[in-house]
Amino acid sequence: MTKSLLRWVRKVGASCFFLGYFPFAPGTVGALITVVTLFLAKDQLAFMLGPENALNFWWTMIALIAVSFFLTDKGKEVFGRDDPPQTIFDEVAGQFVTFFMVPINIKTLLLGFVLFRFYDIVKPFPVYNLEEIEGGVGVTMDDVGAGVLANITLMILLGTYHWIQGYF
Repeated sequence: MTKSLLRWVRKVGASCFFLGYFPFAPGTVGALITVVTLFLAKDQLAFMLGPENALNFWWTMIALIAVSFFLTDKGKEVFGRDDPPQTIFDEVAGQFVTFFMVPINIKTLLLGFVLFRFYDIVKPFPVYNLEEIEGGVGVTMDDVGAGVLANITLMILLGTYHWIQGYF
């Protein structure tokens, strides 16, 4: 009984209430869930968004990553594959990492979404290597790595934009 309940919790959670079963680009759907949620709930989530609330964002990010470790572990047992496409909670956690210390607005959300999906699909070093870690940690950490690269790129682009804007 407990094992089947745990399996069901992992299936529902990892697929974000079965949105991971979307037939086309489920990873993109997972990332989009995060972007849409941040956009729609930015006023309600003000206590953790933006550079002035970095510690709250950090703890939320750590919690999402830890939950993703749990939900995406045992993918073979739950979905029949080690990193099944239906598992999209790892995309949610990775996309969330993209917006650490970034002001949330429509432009940063769209740019962060594109950057995250780019790094998640291309998997440059060290993102590809993180995928090789066993279990839910590996499933999640490649997305966290893509989120870190997207965050760094987004910060550089925002800094460059503001620097250039200061000259004109």
